[in-house]
Amino acid sequence: MAEKQIEIELKMRIDPKHVNRLKQAPVLREVKEGRRLTTTQLVSIYYDTSKLSLSRKGLAIRVRKKGTTGWEQTVKASNGLRAALPERQEWTVELDDGALDLSKFTDDDVLALLDKLAKNKKIDRIFETDLARTSVDLGYRDAVMELAIDQGVVRAGSREAPISEVELELKEGHPAALFDLALELQRTVPLYLSLRSKASRGRSLYFDEQPTFYRADPVGLEADMSAEEAFRAVIAQGLAMILGNEGCVRQDLHPEGCHQMRVGMRRLRVAFSLFRHNLPEGEAVLIRRLLKSCAKELDALRDWDVFLDETLPAIEYRFHDKDENGPNAELRKAAEEQRALALKGAIAMLESSDYQQLCLLLGAWSSYSRWASGASATQMRAMSSPIVDLAEPLLEKARKRMAKRGSKVADLSIAGLHAWRLDVKHMRYACDFFYEIYGGKSVKKFSSSLAELQDILGQLNDAAVAENRLLILQPTLSKQGLIGVGRIAGWYGARADYRLQGIASAWKAFDKQKPFWR
Repeated sequence: MAEKQIEIELKMRIDPKHVNRLKQAPVLREVKEGRRLTTTQLVSIYYDTSKLSLSRKGLAIRVRKKGTTGWEQTVKASNGLRAALPERQEWTVELDDGALDLSKFTDDDVLALLDKLAKNKKIDRIFETDLARTSVDLGYRDAVMELAIDQGVVRAGSREAPISEVELELKEGHPAALFDLALELQRTVPLYLSLRSKASRGRSLYFDEQPTFYRADPVGLEADMSAEEAFRAVIAQGLAMILGNEGCVRQDLHPEGCHQMRVGMRRLRVAFSLFRHNLPEGEAVLIRRLLKSCAKELDALRDWDVFLDETLPAIEYRFHDKDENGPNAELRKAAEEQRALALKGAIAMLESSDYQQLCLLLGAWSSYSRWASGASATQMRAMSSPIVDLAEPLLEKARKRMAKRGSKVADLSIAGLHAWRLDVKHMRYACDFFYEIYGGKSVKKFSSSLAELQDILGQLNDAAVAENRLLILQPTLSKQGLIGVGRIAGWYGARADYRLQGIASAWKAFDKQKPFWR
């Protein structure tokens, strides 16, 4: 084994009950080419400082025992990318026993890295994984890869968590083969794209971190990026929002997790819409359809969360029930029952083949130039041009779309206001994607004015959502419960009227702002 390698692998979660079916997948039988699956027990011990300062800088140090064949130690350095297929530099050397010995490395690059990040630091055993790895080499299309099925546990002190995942590691060929094979395997068993490494799980266990929601980081665009690089970075950010909040929805932990997962899908829909003229039809259209259909179940759950956590508390504060079984209590109970149904729908969506396919496709689009399949010469030129050349017309188009309805805001119907709210959100997400390549005070002024407009429209939308939720609840309520319906309808109707009075002036204030891209 060479000391230095580049590791390119695709990681997916699998329910243990589906492992045997995966091993019998028709496509797997074809690409094994007669090779047998072999199982090895792997015990891996991860080292770091007590505050995990090395891992925070993208460095992982591991000592591993492979069955009865001996010990090895590995250093991995992450490239820091959020794509589904990160490339990691990896250095591995054999050990005589299981004792960590960094002096065994001879490669200049890893020695420089260790000297920079680990010199004079106290490095201790932090956590370990104990896995049964079933693996086989595959020849798929023009690529060679290893399939590994890992089942076992990760331990940190007295705490442990199960691991059941599938890895496809590229040995030769193009990364497209990893995703294509994964999509084929997904037709046989449910496979869920994962961005979390075993080391990441171990670190969370070490700190006893509870799952929490994930908000979008800045995209990280730079002016010298190509349009394609920028587009892939936007997709990677959206995918991180989806997968980073999935656990909150599955375990029903934080209402904000559902909201942020939904925002991630919406941002991606806007991204594909902004770039659609520079993308060939086909898979891009499929992704947009999957984003829309998967978000519907999250929309329903989010609406009930807002109703229970924001709408009802405001009414309960201003209109107290005389007893604990009054109108407000009946409304809350009925709404909680509806929310429970919405949660089941959201979890069913996460288990669906559509969601599994969506995540893998987004992973592929963020990891390599999958968009280019079928692209015209014009589209190829556009996506290879600097992002600054493409961002300006995209932002300008989004603003014109918003201004078309905004100039007639006083005459917009309820449906028109809703459509305009989507235009405003489209503009907001476009700004979020591209603002980093411009910078300056003009960005803050423009974004602040846009946020004020979005806030007003958001409150109007809250009133419309509350009205829709009430329509669902009404058939299940008694006469007493209908009193609560009247309270909410009156309260939100008055709020909507009040906010409508300020919408024209908010639009005028925004319209005066100089676009930061001009």
